[in-house]
Amino acid sequence: IKYGSKEDGAPRKEQDAIAAGIESTIGNTPLFIIKSLSEITGCTIMAKAEFMNGAGGSPKDRVALSIIRSAEEAGFLTPHSGDTIYEGTVGSTGISLATLCRARGYLAHICMPSDQAMEKSNLLLKLGAVVERVKPAPIVDQEHFVNRARNLAEEHTANPAKRGRGFFANQFETEANWRAHYEGTGPEIFDQTRGNIDAFVAGAGTGGTISGV
Repeated sequence: IKYGSKEDGAPRKEQDAIAAGIESTIGNTPLFIIKSLSEITGCTIMAKAEFMNGAGGSPKDRVALSIIRSAEEAGFLTPHSGDTIYEGTVGSTGISLATLCRARGYLAHICMPSDQAMEKSNLLLKLGAVVERVKPAPIVDQEHFVNRARNLAEEHTANPAKRGRGFFANQFETEANWRAHYEGTGPEIFDQTRGNIDAFVAGAGTGGTISGV
């Protein structure tokens, strides 16, 4: 985009091409110094502002986008075909998937434990997802929320009466999870610190962030 022109004498400004889609707001988040902790400890302690990822406001945006792109490249997902992404999640991953599914032309079907806050499932519904609240069960039970999502995806694909196919996101086991951080978050932190980093600290759920970084 060019601002001003030679004729009117206004300054001319060149700007990079404007990015397209909510996907463009994921990644390249700021790294900032936490002043209070740095002063108390005598160390430089920084935080990666993952809340600035633009789909769901969490690191799970990176994972959800990586899962979808990997599935598209492998031919498992085709936009606007009726394909549905199924996932068992208690919150953040579901929000990221629901947002990106809507943006990229897929349906989202989220299975979550029924003991989770209603606000979570209400938000997912507003994002256009189908939400199934499942009675809490051990992971070995086929009615566990993760197993339920996997089975529903398989049933969808096997049912000729259903449009599109079912795809199980499988955040706990897919390589697309840790690769999102191996190829994105980790290199970003290394570049932002110019390689001058002594320790990395993160909470672990699926383990994708800490292993990938």
